[in-house]
Amino acid sequence: MTLDAFSGQRDALTNLLGRGQFLFVVAQRIKDASRSAMIVVNLDRFRLVNANLSFADGDAILRNTALRIARRIPETAVASRLSADEYAVAMFDEDVEKADGVAEQLRTAIAEPHAIGGMDVIVTASVGVAEGAQGASADELLRRADEAMRLAKRLGSNQVRRVQDVVAKQAGLPPLLVETMLRQALHNHELEIHYQPKIHTRSMQVVGAEALCRWTHPELGHIPPQAFIPVAESSDLILPIDEYVLRSVCRQGAAWMKQGYRVRISVNISGRQFMQDEFPALVRQCLAETGMDPQLIELEITERTAMCDVDRAVHVLQELRKIGVRIALDDFGVGYSSLNYLIQFPVHTLKIDRTFTAGIQSAVNQTPIIGAIISLAKSLNLSVVAEGVETFQQFDFLRENKCDEIQGFLFGAPVPPTSFQLSAFVAKLQPRAPQAAPADERAAEPTWLERLYLETKRLPDWRQMASHLADTLAPRVPLDRLSIEWWENGAPFVDVCEVSLRDEIPPRPVGSLIPAGSSAAPTVIRAGLAMCSPDVLARPEFDEDDRLAADGIRSVLRVPLAHHGKPFGILTVQSTLERVYTDADRRIISEVAERVEDVAWMAYQRERSPYEALYDARTHMFHRAFLAEWFTADDPVWFLSRAKRRPYQAWTHVTAFVVRVEPVGEWPPSEAERLMQHVGQLWNAYGSPGWLAVRMEAGEMLLISADGEEGSFYTFLEQLRMHLRVMEVRNTRLGSPYVSVSLGWGECRDAWPNLWNAYLHARARALSGLRASSGNESSDDEAR
Repeated sequence: MTLDAFSGQRDALTNLLGRGQFLFVVAQRIKDASRSAMIVVNLDRFRLVNANLSFADGDAILRNTALRIARRIPETAVASRLSADEYAVAMFDEDVEKADGVAEQLRTAIAEPHAIGGMDVIVTASVGVAEGAQGASADELLRRADEAMRLAKRLGSNQVRRVQDVVAKQAGLPPLLVETMLRQALHNHELEIHYQPKIHTRSMQVVGAEALCRWTHPELGHIPPQAFIPVAESSDLILPIDEYVLRSVCRQGAAWMKQGYRVRISVNISGRQFMQDEFPALVRQCLAETGMDPQLIELEITERTAMCDVDRAVHVLQELRKIGVRIALDDFGVGYSSLNYLIQFPVHTLKIDRTFTAGIQSAVNQTPIIGAIISLAKSLNLSVVAEGVETFQQFDFLRENKCDEIQGFLFGAPVPPTSFQLSAFVAKLQPRAPQAAPADERAAEPTWLERLYLETKRLPDWRQMASHLADTLAPRVPLDRLSIEWWENGAPFVDVCEVSLRDEIPPRPVGSLIPAGSSAAPTVIRAGLAMCSPDVLARPEFDEDDRLAADGIRSVLRVPLAHHGKPFGILTVQSTLERVYTDADRRIISEVAERVEDVAWMAYQRERSPYEALYDARTHMFHRAFLAEWFTADDPVWFLSRAKRRPYQAWTHVTAFVVRVEPVGEWPPSEAERLMQHVGQLWNAYGSPGWLAVRMEAGEMLLISADGEEGSFYTFLEQLRMHLRVMEVRNTRLGSPYVSVSLGWGECRDAWPNLWNAYLHARARALSGLRASSGNESSDDEAR
């Protein structure tokens, strides 16, 4: 059958094929075509033409539109007027390659003015494109093109949109069927809530999660959100789905609270649900029924939703804030943003859309827009969250520009609540498809890395090892200074070994100890990834950055070090040039860290072993042999700093305190050790961290203060007295023979060279006090 056969069945107004005839012709042509494409054109707001002009004027515009379409499509294409203001074009074989270009030509041509009644009337169009392989269904092709057209309308009209092939394959179901199955899924509780972690960019700790709805059909398996969420939004199903998600999140959050975890959870709220009069009451009811803390719920509404009815949105947001929940403005920047309205909205957070995040350092660079959004939010005292973070480049940029929180596949995919890592609450990197190095680099790098490992392994001294690393890395990475920092979780100070390759940039003295709160080591170790500070002078991120900038350092690249999976420090390279480190440098330093971290750990343990041999970790005291090593050290200040792993200044006088507990020396070793462990624990809890504790005999300990502080000793003494009384009561009730104990103590202050004499005087006073208490038959009387 030819097209002429349909000459009597064409649309009377435009002379194009009608809907039924069009689908018949397309179905016949598709059988012989290798591939096909469908374009659906819908005029935007055409009802305004009929409302403000005449129907005759509207008909004239429809005829002109049909002519413009017919003149711009290939000769082999088929055109139709599907309905009042909607048209379709089908293309086949080689013409399919031109589909996107033809669709854009149609959109441009339709937007040209129409001369109506002595004035120019402009009517734009939303255009959708869908492509099909050989044997595709005409109805299915038209449905997918119509879906793309509707997407174009939702995103602002007057544009061309194409249905992505991947989405089409994943969906593969008519909307009506999806809606039917979705109703059954709600009834059968097939919808699940998954949680994607939100990471604080500075601390790298998990500070919350976003709740995302997932659907696993019993027969079809996983159905992606883009296949059912639009269907739900176009029907009445979005309301019960929103309520189901909100209740589930409140229930889960309350359960986590009972386990001791306060997780701030974000919940996406649709525009239809947000505009319901009873929505604030629904939120209040869900919180009351589950016992969830309102401060841990963050409701995310889109910018487009808030802008539809500003007065209504402001009222609802104010009601929600009275309840105590947090408000986030989602997809900020993709709609028609208005600073005036943003100031009116009582929100807490702006959420940067993933389309902007994806544009960071890409061909379409959108970093200026993101920087402007973050600056705007900070000026309004709002926090900023970026979603869709999947690369290190995106993470570095957002962190540098002081974005508060991030989420994305770089740090974790959405997971069921049973898999959400509550106890860790530390970001675990899960990079997506890392880029492999070129073949020539993969072949060359192991050679010098392996050589670096072997040469470093032969160096027993950790300072020599750091110097060798700096010399080896300098030709490959911009490097003026290198440092290795050792830090244990909970330790108050970080041990630093630094090497400088330039005389004008002095390294920190050998064995420097800096406060953990000033160092970047704790944050880098918690993050578990390389962190780049592009300019510590303009934008310092850690307290130590100010000192680095004072030395002339501008760029810093820090990489964590671990031994058998347990982090223990960081490797840092520094340069006087700003913004000098690249992803290639990050990769090189990370690979170097992986090769030498075990060697670095072993070298540091060798350096620490002489001091560890003098220390008893059970009693938190040094052995008596420590005094001999300390007295004979070339530099007593440096020796004490290394032994205690905390910095000391030179001193001239010391105070010796001796504490004796008797008759511990006559007890069995197990009982005596048990008591002295408690004494050491009490000193560790109540004593001064800068003091030195030495166990001199079974029941005697020497406390040495080089700074003149005495208050902590008397606090410890009072706690020890109370502990001994409790121990006596306990042993009496147990029938133990080790009940009666005596406590004596003495003190003496003298010049540093006379420390041993000060100890002997303090010990004599302690013994004198014990004899006096024994004469008075008192078990716990103390004397100086």
